[in-house]
Amino acid sequence: MRLPPIDLSRENTFGEISYESGGQYGPIRGDYLAFIIVHLGTLKIEADETVLQLEAGHCALSLTRDSYLTTIAPETLTHISWCDGRPLNAAWLYKERHKYAPFINASTQVQTLMQLGVDLGIGDRDGRGGLREALTNTLLNAYIYEAEVVAEERPIPQTILQARRFLDENFAADVSIERVAQQVRVSPQYLVSAFKKHLGMTPARYLWRCRLDYGAHLLQRSGLSVSEIAYQVGYKNPYHFSRQIKLAFDCSPTELREKMLNG
Repeated sequence: MRLPPIDLSRENTFGEISYESGGQYGPIRGDYLAFIIVHLGTLKIEADETVLQLEAGHCALSLTRDSYLTTIAPETLTHISWCDGRPLNAAWLYKERHKYAPFINASTQVQTLMQLGVDLGIGDRDGRGGLREALTNTLLNAYIYEAEVVAEERPIPQTILQARRFLDENFAADVSIERVAQQVRVSPQYLVSAFKKHLGMTPARYLWRCRLDYGAHLLQRSGLSVSEIAYQVGYKNPYHFSRQIKLAFDCSPTELREKMLNG
């Protein structure tokens, strides 16, 4: 699924560090997002109620509400790189974090994105803050995609990936299951059953989820009215959009927008 961008304008950093004789980082309190890649050695992460033991080659995504702490064993050379931030509009991701594998083997793509962020350095000169945030969101998308594949432990057929990509790119249009099936050259019956088997939901539900997620993003990051947003992301009825926002975020569109403004 194409994820709506997360606002990480506060304290979004990349970096790398070597520990020669152990150490700790944290505890960090409150909403916190952290990626860690372990290049050498071992590392323990305590993220809310989850405890992870990572080894060289592992990458972890932690999304915490209460407490985050990393511990490096003494007398062990450990080298890591990280990306972290304070997410402002990620209620949907907190709600679904249990669906993703807490750590994976760091792919070439994930390592490359992390290194690009590290190479940016710190500070916001030359617009680097915005680029850093964009890299973090790209890294989040890459990690979640790969973690979903790991969690399912089965390859997704190319036709289903193509159908998902088509929905990602055309969610605001008047899209039917028949049209998607025709696009990827399978029957509507096969598309529905295979999509649900491999992605955990029907194409129709995925389509509405894309619309809802991007609508929530526009509520928090644009000045468009609720009706304008509803029509722009594919809803024919603003009331339907408002009701879905309420069900997903436990607040009205106006309240969701105010939460963002009040930070």
